[in-house]
Amino acid sequence: MKKFFMILSLILVACMLLSVCAFASGEPAADGGAASDEAAAASAGAIGSRNVWLSGLFVILSIAVFIILCYKNVHTGIAALIATIIAALGSTNPFYVSLFEVFPSGVASLVEMMFFVFTMSGLLGYLMDETGCSKSVGNTMIKLLGTDRAWMAISATAIILMLAGVGTFIFVVVVVAAPLMKAANLPRKVGMIAAQGIAPAINFCMPVPNVPGSLPNMFLGTGLFDAPILSIATGLVGIALFLWYQTRLVKKARENGEGYDGEDVELDLDESTLPNFWASIAPLVAVVVAAIVFAHIDLSYQTWQTQLVALAQFVGIIVLVILQWNRCKKIGVVNILSKGCTGMWGFLMLAGCVYGFGQVVTTSSVIEPVQNWVLGLNLSPYITAMISVAVIAALCTDGISAMMIWLPMFGQQYLAMGVNAGALRRLLLCTTQTFDSLPHAQSIANTLGVFGLTHKQAYKELFITTVIFPTIFSIFCCICCVIFYGVG
Repeated sequence: MKKFFMILSLILVACMLLSVCAFASGEPAADGGAASDEAAAASAGAIGSRNVWLSGLFVILSIAVFIILCYKNVHTGIAALIATIIAALGSTNPFYVSLFEVFPSGVASLVEMMFFVFTMSGLLGYLMDETGCSKSVGNTMIKLLGTDRAWMAISATAIILMLAGVGTFIFVVVVVAAPLMKAANLPRKVGMIAAQGIAPAINFCMPVPNVPGSLPNMFLGTGLFDAPILSIATGLVGIALFLWYQTRLVKKARENGEGYDGEDVELDLDESTLPNFWASIAPLVAVVVAAIVFAHIDLSYQTWQTQLVALAQFVGIIVLVILQWNRCKKIGVVNILSKGCTGMWGFLMLAGCVYGFGQVVTTSSVIEPVQNWVLGLNLSPYITAMISVAVIAALCTDGISAMMIWLPMFGQQYLAMGVNAGALRRLLLCTTQTFDSLPHAQSIANTLGVFGLTHKQAYKELFITTVIFPTIFSIFCCICCVIFYGVG
């Protein structure tokens, strides 16, 4: 690890020196006019700008560095910035333009588009947690289904939170998962799969008003509920696969005598300090209803389909505050605004940095030949889209990052080919979940970490539910796109 960072430091220093040299050699003459400016810009171009193979080398190296840094638990935003410095060497733009203009403008454009979506998502999740609404929903699911069906209670709670667009659901569900697994005498990995295994089918297949579902809209001009039959059908395939495997997992644990393997915890179903179930779930219902209503309002506003998710979540927040007014007063306006609104800003900047990195990559001289090769394959555009997204997801080990790199590179070209935008959007969303959960993925580390498990203890089950199953329902989605959504 130490050697890697030493080599990386040398690469970055070399990049900076090359940038300074290029900038110095590209200074325009005082009396050169516009022609001199253009010549200066050309002479200051990145060192890989005129050689496709060299440009490709820098792109591959930048992606490799991005993956390694993420694997070593370096902040994804910082990893994206470092990778950008390397990718800028193969850009058709001058190095300093890529670094000081293209990258920051990419970050800014995503923040501009998604600011309120992330802000409202963070605020809703914070209020659901702090007011006790999330725990109330979880406790009610436990009472309805019983400890013998403990995994169902975990899955039901996770689904309800996901439908409301609460992106941090896994941190809420884990609070009730451990005591439930102890009460049912089942290993912790059963509870982990019950929560996380269902997520790809709900968050990325079903028409849910959440952050991931909003991202493609700004590139494809699509809506939250476009291609609804395709979305629901793909989601049902994913849910069916999950239910089959989860049932098998519980049965196998019983047959092998596998019991609870975690710390001693007690199941606390005391609701004396919790809000009423119906009052707790009302904000979540309000989000879904508001999203459906807003989706049918035809506005000429360009990013309406993205911003309606934020507005729907804001409606849910208003409902929650009204119903839990006294609890919200105890939390305090300062905490609500300072902790709630900013809860997802870190993830917003992270996504923005990855998108900025993707913008720099798209200016590399190797990109056009690669685009022409992908678009020129004698296959259905839906098939090439699925393959290319899956490959990028495997490289990035993050579905959101894969989308942020793929969409600006290929989005408009695929629309120009005549694909159905709504079908393409759904195919992209579910395909980002195929290979984004490889062993070194940060999401896998987070999931295992919050449940106190290791790769050896539970990664096999995660691999089946977050890699194999998404690959199956993505292929199903692709086949449906080819058969039912023509090109042209």
